[in-house]
Amino acid sequence: PARCTRPVKNAVDVEAQRTAWFKASLPFATDGIVVRASAEPPGERWLPGEGSWVVAWKYLPGAQVTEVKAIHFTVGRTGRITAIAQLEPLMLDDKRVQRVSLGSVNRWQRLDIAPGDQVLVSLAGQGIPRLDNVVWRNVDRRKPQPPSSRYNGLTCFYASPECMEQFFARLTWLSSRQALDIEGVGESGWRTLYQAHRFEHLFSWLQLTQAQLTATAGISASHGAALWHQFNLARERPFVRWITAMGIPLARSTLKAAGDRTWQALIQRSEAEWRMLPGVGQEKARQIVNWLHQPQIDALAKWLAAEHIGGF
Repeated sequence: PARCTRPVKNAVDVEAQRTAWFKASLPFATDGIVVRASAEPPGERWLPGEGSWVVAWKYLPGAQVTEVKAIHFTVGRTGRITAIAQLEPLMLDDKRVQRVSLGSVNRWQRLDIAPGDQVLVSLAGQGIPRLDNVVWRNVDRRKPQPPSSRYNGLTCFYASPECMEQFFARLTWLSSRQALDIEGVGESGWRTLYQAHRFEHLFSWLQLTQAQLTATAGISASHGAALWHQFNLARERPFVRWITAMGIPLARSTLKAAGDRTWQALIQRSEAEWRMLPGVGQEKARQIVNWLHQPQIDALAKWLAAEHIGGF
């Protein structure tokens, strides 16, 4: 805002104002200051990465040392396995931090982090916890065994004991704004619904009745009624959103560019036709065609057709 803009003459003035704002109580969150020239070049002379008239000077993030209590793993919707460090809880700024992502299994193994290690943790952009480095390593180097690498973009469309992590990740993606935009249900909500109704596959929730939802243990009757309404709204979402919810390995913008509005049109496209779309090369085209012709994908498409979902 204009009231937080100050004229400065030199680097000393900039540093003084930066320090003053760092210590001040501001009505909004900030991670640094922006310094810009009083006059900037005409817009037609702007080039990406060459804004020499403006620079951001970030504050150093607050960091603390804490102990790693455990290591566990999550499986994302595409099958990517992520290592997570469970921490002795600590406060960074006004945020309580209990876990931090260590990235892929390979990265975790390179970092060589085990329970009992002391690590330095800070907050990165948007308040996301970040591991900066290992301060001290525990003598006991026993580590958990990561899950097998059997998971990928074509696994866990159906619920099974070994698939639950990826299955719930798929459901969480399905209800996100990028896909079907189902309000009022996230990962914990899907787990509650599954516990009560034992879905067979990714779209089994479509057959839940209002009576079943309002009577679900762990969900209030009003919330259940709201979910029933949201599930009915989801039925009317455009075909492109349903394909996105299924997990097709293609950006929604590219799907829109394709212009296909039916499942039949999608599966009839050849690799050469897919390569004609922006951002789709030979490998991506092969991946898309392979995905579309997988038996479990075909079975889900037929199931959605039986549920009268538009485009199937």
